[in-house]
Amino acid sequence: MKRTFFWATLISGGIAAYLMYRRGESFGTIAKKAAGDPFGSFAREVKTAL
Repeated sequence: MKRTFFWATLISGGIAAYLMYRRGESFGTIAKKAAGDPFGSFAREVKTAL
């Protein structure tokens, strides 16, 4: 269970970071948002993309 949660956190943070990069965010902002709240930033980026 811990391993699944770990990988889900890494994958959602990575996808969120990629979506923010495509939008033109600075790397500092991407690192702060994706590392601080990977699931929340992923949800915001998906909502913004749609």
